[in-house]
Formats: sequence, structure tokens, C-alpha cells
Amino acid sequence: MDRVHPLYVEAIRYLYDRLNYEKSTDKPYNKQNYRLARMDALLSELGRPNLRVPVIHIAGTKGKGSVSWLIAETLRYAGKRVGLYTSPHLVHLEERFVVDARIASPESIVALLPRIAKAAEKIEKAHGQATFFELTTALAWCHFEAQDTEVNVIEVGLGGRLDSTNVCQSLLSIITSISFDHQAQLGNTLEAIATEKAGIIKPGSFVIHGVRPSEARDVIRNQAEKCNCGIWELGRDFEVNRNSPSHGQQSRFFDFKPLSEVSGMTQFLDFELKMLGAHQSENAAVAIAACQKLVEIGWQIPLDALRQALATTQVACRIEVVQTKPLTIVDAAHNIASMTSLLQTLRESFSPAVKMIVFSSSKDKEYQAMLELIMGYADRVILTQYSNNPRFVPVEKLAIEAELLRPKFPAVEVLTSPNSEIAMKYAASNSSDRDLICYTGSFFLASEVRPAFDQNA
Repeated sequence: MDRVHPLYVEAIRYLYDRLNYEKSTDKPYNKQNYRLARMDALLSELGRPNLRVPVIHIAGTKGKGSVSWLIAETLRYAGKRVGLYTSPHLVHLEERFVVDARIASPESIVALLPRIAKAAEKIEKAHGQATFFELTTALAWCHFEAQDTEVNVIEVGLGGRLDSTNVCQSLLSIITSISFDHQAQLGNTLEAIATEKAGIIKPGSFVIHGVRPSEARDVIRNQAEKCNCGIWELGRDFEVNRNSPSHGQQSRFFDFKPLSEVSGMTQFLDFELKMLGAHQSENAAVAIAACQKLVEIGWQIPLDALRQALATTQVACRIEVVQTKPLTIVDAAHNIASMTSLLQTLRESFSPAVKMIVFSSSKDKEYQAMLELIMGYADRVILTQYSNNPRFVPVEKLAIEAELLRPKFPAVEVLTSPNSEIAMKYAASNSSDRDLICYTGSFFLASEVRPAFDQNA
């Protein structure tokens, strides 16, 4: 079915006409706005597809998308039929619903939506109107049911405790990392943020996490103990050692090492990882630990399946090289921690003649701090704004912030562009094959830019 087909257009319009917190920055993360009772009622009306097969539930400030894909791909290569639900999408809504590495077809969305709309209508009087994310989450469960998946890997949308995905009994509860993001919804301390994300931990699940800060780690430990869950931790039960960079190029190899006898994990040496960055090595370690736990409880996951997933999986817009001349990278870094990881990786991995960053951000992000990090790295910064979401910071505001930073970075050239399309044209026409261009600052900017490079991917 073509995406301009009237039935598809009508289905997408139905979803986007609902309240969509992805386009809002001012909704408190509380039971008034995020109602698990409504999500539970909706899934009950649909026959509880969320309870049909084992679930691997993944939360975290950053890294949860990468870990979700790495686990899902490992299980696929191991012969499992795997459902994968992630958010947001880059271009088309169907990208959120993946079975065996294939995104859902427009036909499948159109076929399932009447059933979901009918269920939503039946519960509306008692629970209120379902939101965009609640409906898409229900759509994911129903799609996986229709596709007869054997295991579902579910990425949390926001937080964890009150997230619409938190209506499953997970086999594994995974928390990738904790750092500052979405403070307006999740709180202003690492403990508060960790409390929300640890809300996915329930009795009967096993906990695996890659959280380093002690104040956040303690929250996760306490929740696991409260729920009587076993737990493996990065830095205590397993660790990752990256091979040292050489000749200006980051090594793509790392070692996974168990640290505790109780974990029963096997030592794996010299894994190859396609995705760039020290942070991706830690994400990979969390994914390896998760697969090791599944093996421990009886799942058949050959080591070759794990190696193949790590060596071949590239999640879109995670330090993704989309062109080589000039070297062009699209990355969805949108907070201080992810921007720091991005710039560290660029420094380690590449030695371009000119370093150019195209930057846009959302109002609820710490864009001033991100811009300062960028100006500490780049030779040229192009400030712009995306047009596919109302949360953007106006380019004029970004220019003011850059001017305030100019005394600290007098040599950096700062330019402005009214939109990403003009920014891309300027960057392409004012760079040589030896330069680097990186688009970053927001998933929404990445989603506008990335499709232009499909022919080069």
C-alpha cells in the first residue's frame, strides 16, 4: 500500500490527532498525564497481547535504542522470531514496529488500527482518551501478536515507572545508563531519574544495568532487592575493555570480561563492534550480559549469533557515517552526556582538515551547555532549526547563545541557517573531501537530515 493511499493517510491522521507528548515539553510525568490504568484497560480490551510471549524491557537515559537493537538482532541471528518496539521514528511511523529486522508495512498498520480504535473507544468513558503513544504501543503489541513473534524487545519511551510500555511482565529488566535528561518530567537529581527508570523492575524479572554513578546505581539495587530480583551490574559483575586507538583511528574491537563468580558469565575476547564510540562498547557489554543470562536459563544463543549482531548492527543516527567524501555523520545526541560521548568519539576516530558541526536543539534540552561543548571542538558551527516538531529552539536564540560564548572560542566560525535544508546545502558546497560534517543536537534534526543520504548508506 502506498503511503498516500487514503486508508493509510486516514490511519496516520487518527493517531496524530491524539494528544502527543513527543511534541510537548510541559507535561509533568505524573499519574494525571501518564495513566497506566488506561493502558492496561486498553490492552485488556485487546486480549492482552502484551502477556503472550517473553519480554525484554529496556530503559535508560541513553543507549536504550542501541541495546534494544543489539539484543533483538542477536536473537534473530539465533533463530528466534523477534519483535522490536522503539521510539521515536525517523520518517515513517512504521519504523517503530520491527519483526526480524523488517519494519511493519503500511498495510499492517491500516489492518490493525480499526481494532485498536474500537478498543480505545470502549474504554474512553471510564479512562479518558488514549494518547498517541498509548495507541502506538498497543499497535506494537498487536502487530507482534499478528506476526507470531517468540520474544519481544520493548524500549521505554520516557522514564519507565509510568511509561505506556510498563504493562508487561518482563523476563529481563534492563537499564542502560542514567544521566541528566527530561528533568522537567523525571526530576533534577540522578536519584530521582533513576527512581523513575527503575520503575520497570518487577518481581519475577532479572535486572541487568550499565549504570556507573553510585547514587543512581544504589536506587536500582534497592528496587531489585525490594522486588526480590537477581541483578548483574556493569563494573561489578561484568566489564568492557576497549582496545586502544591506533593511527588516529578508533579500534572497533573490545573485550567482555566477567568480574564476579556469582554471575556465571563466560569471558569473551576481541568482539568487533560496528557502532562507533566508547559508550557503544558499554552498551554492547550490557547486551552481551543479557544474552548470557538468557543462555543461563536455557535459551539457545550461539556465540556466532552474538558476534554477527555486534559486528553488523548500525542503529540509525547513532554516530552514523552516512557519507565518506566529505566524511558526514548524523547523530541524535540531545543531552550533555550523549554530546560528550559524540565529541569524544569524533576526536578519537577522525582527523579531518576542517571540523564542521550543524546544530539544532529542543527547548527542553540544555542547549547552551551542548553548544559550548561543540564550540570547544568545531572549526565551524552552523546553527539551524528543524521544522517537523514545535519544540525547536529558534535559530536566533541559538545565535545569541553562541555570541555569548564567542570570547571563549574566538576562532570558531559561527553561521546561521533558517532550516536544515539550507544548512545541508551550505555544508556540502563549502567543504572538501578531507573535511568532517556532523549533524547533531536533536533526534528531530537527525530525522530531517538522514533521508537525504539514503542513496549513500
